Amino acid sequence: MRSHILALSFLGACASANVNAPRESLSVVYVPDRMEYSITDGGPARVVSSSGAHPLYEFEASHDDYRRIADLLDPLKENGLACSQPSEHSAPGYIIWRRGSEEMRRVEMHTSCYSDGTRPLARNTSEAFELMEEMGHARYVAPAIPTPTIITLENRYWGRVTSSWTIPRGGEGRYTDPRRTVTFDVSEETFDRIRENFRPYEARDFHCNRVITDGPYGFVVWSSVEGQEDQRTLWDAGCVTGDASDLFARIDAAVEILVPMREAGTVQAE
Repeated sequence: MRSHILALSFLGACASANVNAPRESLSVVYVPDRMEYSITDGGPARVVSSSGAHPLYEFEASHDDYRRIADLLDPLKENGLACSQPSEHSAPGYIIWRRGSEEMRRVEMHTSCYSDGTRPLARNTSEAFELMEEMGHARYVAPAIPTPTIITLENRYWGRVTSSWTIPRGGEGRYTDPRRTVTFDVSEETFDRIRENFRPYEARDFHCNRVITDGPYGFVVWSSVEGQEDQRTLWDAGCVTGDASDLFARIDAAVEILVPMREAGTVQAE
C-alpha cells in the first residue's frame, strides 16, 4: 500500500513539473510588423500579414499545431535559410527558438535568393507560413463590423497598386491610377447599391484556393470612418474555387456602376 501511494505521489510530481515547465515557442519574422508569426507549444499564436486576406490572426495553438510548424522549421535550426549571394536590397528575416523567455537559437532566413537555384528548405518556410494562415483562418470568427460609410476597391499587381476606387456614402468619390486621379459625386443611394452588392462578404473572412500565380489581385475594404479599415476581403485572379466567381461578378457589377460616374467626373491630375 505504501509503495502504491509513493508511486502515485511521484507521478503527480512529474505531471506538476510538466505543467510548470517553460513552454517552447517559435518566432518567424520576414518583415517586422508586416509579415511575421509566432506560435507557443500549447499557447498563443499570432500571424501578421499586412498584404494578406486578413492582416492579423490570433488564436490558441495546441501541442500538435506547434509540432507541425516546428517539424517544418527544425531542419533550418543549424544554418537557417542560407544564400551564397544575398540581395543588397532586402534585409534577411530570422527564426527564433525559445524555451520560456530564454532565446535558445536564432538563424537568418534569406527568402529572396537568385544565386542558389532551388533551395528545398525554402519550401519548408513557405509551407509553415501557409499552415499558420490556414490555422488562423479556420479559427477566426469575423466580428460584426460598424456600419460602413466608405468602400474602397483596390487593384494590385506584384505588390503595386494599379488602380483604386474610393466610394463614400454621399460626397466625393475618387478613382486613381498611375496616370490620373478623377473625382466624382457619389449619392447615398449609389453607395447603398454598391454596399448591397457586396453585403454577402461583410463580416466574413473569405479565402479561396489560388491555383494560378502571378496574376492581379486586390481588396474590397469597408470603413466606418476615413482612414479606418474595419474589414478587407482579398480577391485574386488566380482563384478558381469556392465563391471566387461570385466575388468577381460582384466586383464587375460595382465597376459597371462606377465607370460612367468616373467618365463624368473631374480629372485632378494626369
